[in-house]
Amino acid sequence: MNAMMRDRSVGEPTEYVIWGSVTLLGMLIGVATAFVLWAAFQKTAAPGLAQLAVGALGVGVVLIGLSVERPLARAFLVTLAAVLIVGYTLGGPAFAHLL
Repeated sequence: MNAMMRDRSVGEPTEYVIWGSVTLLGMLIGVATAFVLWAAFQKTAAPGLAQLAVGALGVGVVLIGLSVERPLARAFLVTLAAVLIVGYTLGGPAFAHLL
């Protein structure tokens, strides 16, 4: 019975689920953070400075993500930062529609 169980590779499909879940969670939190920051900074007098601050925050999260040893944490942080920067930069009209 044990010989039959060893032939089946169970680790591979679960790895795909874990990596996919971590990536989607990073995307979700990145979009949510971009929305919160956009809502906070939408009426600022210097929108370029606010965009620069969000970009600097994203670059900082990327650098922290690249310094992490665990690959899942690295993928999460890099995905979060990339979606945060892109979401804040391009998501203004969609965010305005939500508010």
